[in-house]
Amino acid sequence: MSLFDEKAGTIDVQGWVTLTNNTGTTFEDAKTLLVAGTPSAGGISSYGQPGRYRPQPAGPGNLRSAGTQTAPREQLGDYYLYPLPERTTIANAQTKQVSFLDVAKVPAQKIYEFTLGGFNNMTEPMSAASVIKFTSSREGGLGDALPAGTVRFYQRDLRGDPQFIGENQIGHTPMGSELGLKTGDAFDVKVKATVVSREKRGEHVWRSSMSYLLTNARPQPVTLDLRQRGLDWYWAETKVITESEKSQRLDADGVQWRVTIPANSETTITATFETRY
Repeated sequence: MSLFDEKAGTIDVQGWVTLTNNTGTTFEDAKTLLVAGTPSAGGISSYGQPGRYRPQPAGPGNLRSAGTQTAPREQLGDYYLYPLPERTTIANAQTKQVSFLDVAKVPAQKIYEFTLGGFNNMTEPMSAASVIKFTSSREGGLGDALPAGTVRFYQRDLRGDPQFIGENQIGHTPMGSELGLKTGDAFDVKVKATVVSREKRGEHVWRSSMSYLLTNARPQPVTLDLRQRGLDWYWAETKVITESEKSQRLDADGVQWRVTIPANSETTITATFETRY
């Protein structure tokens, strides 16, 4: 569970493990150790080769960059050990949750994101994704490796009561990683893309002019990462020719504009792309 304080820019993180006992025996005052990792089960891959099973990522884009710091925990081969701080009693056929992680005031940032897959007209505005970003690094972060699981976010309302605002999945995450977890779709932050023009400039050259209308109905400014993808496909290569604001090239397939949209306002980003094939 993560309690997000948007004003302070922090999250309080509590990690819980679910214990289920179906052994037929009650365990009294037991020491419990969580082993986190992905052991091979000798699976069959899609190529029909034994032992080549590859687990799929828990969610697209949640792990923004993999960390390179070693967590201050005991390791067993390629697994991390999370001993529970207190002994626990669990009866047969019982399921219970026990805390194994409790970190307060971890720096976090709320941001909005929207990604377009190509140069297409949108018939109506669509909601941006609401994303909470934080790090598991030693400096200014959780300072720990995180086992795979569900991260649930809560935020206090005006009465001070924590309210659920969304959840997402993470895989086994090394310490020092940057994460960006989508909590849901924004109510008040929208994007509408329009193809202004598309013209042939040569036998193998096309130019596409795009306009992106970004609207913010919130009473405070918001930051939106607007991503245009679909720039690299088959034998074609696309580059930005002109733009109203400077973009960042993410990779061969996409660019990103980080835009601040004023409160109760709208902003327009324009760009012209040249595609050669």
